[in-house]
Amino acid sequence: MSTVSDLKKRLEMVNVRSLTADIVKTHEQKIVDLNREDQIFIKGIDALGRSLEKYAQRTQKYYDDSPPGDTTGFIKDAGTPYNLFWTGKSYYGFKTYIRGDKLYITTNARGRKLLLENGSVSIFGLIPENQEILNWEIIAPDLIEAIKKIL
Repeated sequence: MSTVSDLKKRLEMVNVRSLTADIVKTHEQKIVDLNREDQIFIKGIDALGRSLEKYAQRTQKYYDDSPPGDTTGFIKDAGTPYNLFWTGKSYYGFKTYIRGDKLYITTNARGRKLLLENGSVSIFGLIPENQEILNWEIIAPDLIEAIKKIL
């Protein structure tokens, strides 16, 4: 039978930061999809909830004349919000990283430069609604289970 002292010792061994980092890696695609799929593609907003710029007529013509092989970002109609997808390299390059207690979302260097030039300085990150999903639907359940195993 465990004593309170035993439980306290095991609780002191819990490294929440490390456990959270592991959970983020496990669920990285779900997390980046909150940014790239939900916010950019579906809602047409940046991490601050602001509308992304709209495609111009010349973009639609250029796209219609030479569409990329991957049709994920097929909607390039003039007047629709940027979905920031052309070849897919930036989109599929989205990834997470943790620095200190903060989670960041980014993409490869070339894609990041292009997205920032053609999108918004706040294109990467989650709106409060998606932060809630991240915290309570993605991280918390796994974190609770991991801590239970340790205790």
